[in-house]
Amino acid sequence: MTASGNAEQSNLSAAADPGVLAARAEDATRALQQWAARRTAGSGAVDRAEQEAELHEVLASLRQLSENLARFLPEAGSWLEQQLWSGNLGDDADYSELTQSTFEAAAALSRAQRMASQLGRELHAAELASRSLIRQ
Repeated sequence: MTASGNAEQSNLSAAADPGVLAARAEDATRALQQWAARRTAGSGAVDRAEQEAELHEVLASLRQLSENLARFLPEAGSWLEQQLWSGNLGDDADYSELTQSTFEAAAALSRAQRMASQLGRELHAAELASRSLIRQ
């Protein structure tokens, strides 16, 4: 695992399907949960420095993920609104219902973007704190 995820960069263009990418993100977070559970249970004889370095790396990766998510969400909201104005949503639905649903979804994406940005800032603070653990 790398903090920047560079190992996966080359695979992104090959599988740029948003559903595939979202499934990969879900799988990655599940793997992180399993990693954390193993670490919490204390399984394996890993020295302290290695555990602290892993923690720092995981926090850096999660920070990057939340920052990327915060950048993506406004684009998703814009795309949704463009689809509405282009007439590509809800073939048989009432236009006022489509408009209301689209704006509710865009507002929710905007709130999620703010939360993802805050999450990125908090993870950055945790990452900085974990860096001091490694040096001690």
